[in-house]
Amino acid sequence: MVCNRPVLALIWSELDLLVQTSYYTVVEERLRSYIAEWLTSPLPNVIRRDISLPLDKDYIITVTGGRRSGKTFTLYQTIQDIIKSGLASHDEILYVDFEDYRLKGFKVEDLDKILTIFVELTGKQPRYIFLDEVQNVENYGSWFRKRLTSRVYLSGSSSLLTPLRIAEELRGRSVNYEVFPLSFKEFLRFKSFEYNRLIEYTFERGKILSLLREYLYYGSYPAVVLEKENNEKIRLLKSYFDSIIVRDFSTIKADIASLFANYLISNYARPTTINKVYEYMRSLGIKIGKETVIELFNRAKETYFSFFVEEFEKSERKRKANLKKLYIIDTGYPTALGYEFSISNAMENLVYIELLRRGY
Repeated sequence: MVCNRPVLALIWSELDLLVQTSYYTVVEERLRSYIAEWLTSPLPNVIRRDISLPLDKDYIITVTGGRRSGKTFTLYQTIQDIIKSGLASHDEILYVDFEDYRLKGFKVEDLDKILTIFVELTGKQPRYIFLDEVQNVENYGSWFRKRLTSRVYLSGSSSLLTPLRIAEELRGRSVNYEVFPLSFKEFLRFKSFEYNRLIEYTFERGKILSLLREYLYYGSYPAVVLEKENNEKIRLLKSYFDSIIVRDFSTIKADIASLFANYLISNYARPTTINKVYEYMRSLGIKIGKETVIELFNRAKETYFSFFVEEFEKSERKRKANLKKLYIIDTGYPTALGYEFSISNAMENLVYIELLRRGY
């Protein structure tokens, strides 16, 4: 059999076109399904958070924070505010969650199709675009280098969507807002408890103290707070911990990442150093380099899992050499993983997270 190269090249070209056409048809159908569902579904019920995103800025608004802290519901709250303010109707707002099964493998060049199909289904250009878990779209920042008439909000939960990486992707065209688990004030709202200062002088003060202890003991993730059964709170927290190990520390072996995270949780609100953690893990027979421990600490900070605080010294050299205090994103983790509850450590950690929330 003689191979006819021009004919073979033509066949491969036709096959490639067929595959591309088939791919784009599948993508478009999935997008139609997703956008139609968004346009015809009511917004979920939202208990208001104290954080508010601006509604009328021309720059891109980005929302970062740890997993399960409430970023998606902050976007929903913003969408409700837009509709209530009369700035846009539901069919002028596009919301896309890139963790939806229909959008797996989505590429940056597919983003144009979102707008095309939205206009096809509504007859309108979207005034507002919300892209959740946008870090799942590689090189998403390149898409925003074109001129968009819509106001844009981006959110995500990953070391791929940190304030620094956002600045690199969007080249200074965005302002970032951070979302943390519930403050105590928000926690009381989620518990439907009306607070005023006079309560401190009544028998209701005992109720406040009881709620404060629950807040410290089980933590402040919104879904955990809303869960009525204590054993279900523990189950949720354990699932969050497992998700952090699998997804946020994915570049490190799971057993090493789990051991490291457990160490942080069992020693939170205490002084520590990178050397101390390194020596601890080596003492358990873990063959690990110091550079891996440093990477673990960096990943923990990037993903809002834990934070290091330096002791104040005017000398930077002394600050770097001194012990550092370690804090974690949520005080429910020690409870979920079976560590002894320390109300003093939990209170200190609470104050640190509250200072972060207020921008200090």
